Amino acid sequence: MNRTDLALPLRAGLLLLTLTGLAYALVTRQPVYWLPILLIAVGQVWELMRYLNRQNRELTDFLDALRYQDFSSNLSTVHAPASVRQARQLLNQINQTFSELTREKEAQHLYLQNVLALVNTGILSYRDDDLAVGWMNESLKRLLQVPYVNTLEGFRRRNPALHAQLLALRPGESKVFKVGAQAVLLSATAFTDETGRWRLVAFQPMSEALEANEALAYQKILRVLNHEIMNSIAPIASLAETLHKRLHTEPATVDELRTGIGVIRTRSEGLLQFSQTYRNLSKFSTASLQPVRVIDLIESVLTLFEPTLAQRDIDPDVIVPDMDMVVLADPVLIEQVLINLLTNALDALRDQAAPTLAITALHNDEHRPLVSIADNGPGIPDELIDEIFVPFFTTKPHGSGIGLSLSRQIMQLHRGSIQLQSTVGKGSTFSLLFSTS
Repeated sequence: MNRTDLALPLRAGLLLLTLTGLAYALVTRQPVYWLPILLIAVGQVWELMRYLNRQNRELTDFLDALRYQDFSSNLSTVHAPASVRQARQLLNQINQTFSELTREKEAQHLYLQNVLALVNTGILSYRDDDLAVGWMNESLKRLLQVPYVNTLEGFRRRNPALHAQLLALRPGESKVFKVGAQAVLLSATAFTDETGRWRLVAFQPMSEALEANEALAYQKILRVLNHEIMNSIAPIASLAETLHKRLHTEPATVDELRTGIGVIRTRSEGLLQFSQTYRNLSKFSTASLQPVRVIDLIESVLTLFEPTLAQRDIDPDVIVPDMDMVVLADPVLIEQVLINLLTNALDALRDQAAPTLAITALHNDEHRPLVSIADNGPGIPDELIDEIFVPFFTTKPHGSGIGLSLSRQIMQLHRGSIQLQSTVGKGSTFSLLFSTS
């Protein structure tokens, strides 16, 4: 056992022994013994108190340094008794952990400051209760042409209108404000830390925001047009190639040529009309509705896909109990929706050993026209069903994520909807629900 391990028990033992001798001297009434024993007892008590006070003072100084984030001190464990050594080691470990966390926090803070200093967007943070400014990056200082302000009140003297706008701006809001001749988009958010509730305001020049949004919008429009044009051109080219081969291999009847050329002409005109309509998004917000026989829409699209279906050895099952069933629709736009759905169905059937495709048109329980396209493909997982209609979301390696979102938009123009039922391993059914008026 270490000598320091005996320090506290030895002092306590000596004190107990001294007190026992004092008690014996008092009981036997021998004053010649109890007086020196009393002095020894007082000395032992004093030494024990001094020892405990030294231990407490060391612990107090350590905790005080920890409170003020001074992690340089440590409790000595070399001469500490075994009874307190483990506690001191644990406190030293806590001190080291706090030191590491503080260093990480300072590094993250420095990193964030450097990032905010480099961005072109102006950043301002201020506390809600006293309006004290916590941060202004260099972009904001250049934009406002101010070196720094300590509180939000500093803006009142330089720009009263901006001061009023900042106070009125609520978290989650975005407003346009002019700083000199430059329009700026102000966006606010809020967060809370140990010092209180803070507001974070971003100052983004409108020219940069508009250029970025404009470029993104152009990219999306080009992707939409490319998707829809390719979806229509592919079956047109396939049908034209089939007719061309028929002319060179075996004589084609006039009716076959007339039908094929008629479909190519109709779909080409529809594609031109679609492209012209999509060029102006405001025009795309309306549809030219007219009564159309459902069977005519289905036959037109199936004729377009006839070469592909024959090549894939797929014989679609068309179920239309009422051949005179009519929907109020824009035939060009609805044909585009059917083309998108058939294209997706054929993609789903690509690896099926026995592919089946069914097209059904009937009235639902509310007597609303319902046109469905079903396949026995791999199906769509439940977690993706709500996402496949999101623009530009796709599960295909080379897909654009346009067709289904555009199809939903077209059905909304018809005061209808597009619905999906799918089971993994069994297939999917897309249904077009039309309005009755």
